[in-house]
Amino acid sequence: MKRAISLLLVIVMTTIALAGCDSKSENPAGNANSKQPTDESITIKNSPDKYTWYIKNYVGKNCASIGYTSMGGDRMDHYGAGYIELVMVTPDGAYIDIETDDDLKQYVVTAQSYAPNTELKYVFDTDEAGNEYENLVQSQNIEEIVLCVKKVGSSEETSLGLTEITPSPDKYTWYIRDYSGRNLASCGYLSMGGDRMDHYGAGYIKFVIVSDDGSFIDPEDTELLKNYVITGQSVSPNTELKYVFSTDSEGNEYDNLVQSQNIEEIEITVKPVGNN
Repeated sequence: MKRAISLLLVIVMTTIALAGCDSKSENPAGNANSKQPTDESITIKNSPDKYTWYIKNYVGKNCASIGYTSMGGDRMDHYGAGYIELVMVTPDGAYIDIETDDDLKQYVVTAQSYAPNTELKYVFDTDEAGNEYENLVQSQNIEEIVLCVKKVGSSEETSLGLTEITPSPDKYTWYIRDYSGRNLASCGYLSMGGDRMDHYGAGYIKFVIVSDDGSFIDPEDTELLKNYVITGQSVSPNTELKYVFSTDSEGNEYDNLVQSQNIEEIEITVKPVGNN
């Protein structure tokens, strides 16, 4: 009799468990949410030295809770003695005011261009005697991470096809970034000469902005730039950018003076945000 009762209890408990599994499989939202703990449980490797760090996991985090806004108006995150820029891209290319916490709080990260634990490498500056400084980073193999974001609670499509850009192997070689989908105002920076530029290691490239209807876009008009999203670029992502550095009278190469480069400008096409 006792064995029969025990067997009956096992059957009942198994039926309940299977019903629970079936209800989850019929709920797509439940499946999506079930992946989140896996994302959050990624353990980031500890840095073995000042030269090597590992990219953090940003997926699932509110944008106001990651990084900080620099004096230059960029969203950055510290990694040891250096830092990386965080570029936030919305599904429709809308501008996010990264200097306003209230704006950042409205968004959550859904994807990132470099996987967690991707290796970040630093090269440090040296003094005249060749001794390395502890806190002056000369160059690094990754300078920015693109983050796909969406409004908190939104179910809008957030798969933007992020391109992982090849990390720089040295100060001479860099790889062109993928600018498609970015808001124009959050792309690069305004130079003192009034051009829209982007840094690549010790050098930079210039953007030539072309609107879909041929209208002029003033690169110095930040408020105007916020109304546009980038739809294409003349140089493909991961195209190799090569530098030749200047030398002093003794033939010693400068670390930060680029003499020439194989790509000097990129033509980017844009359209108004929300204009399908």
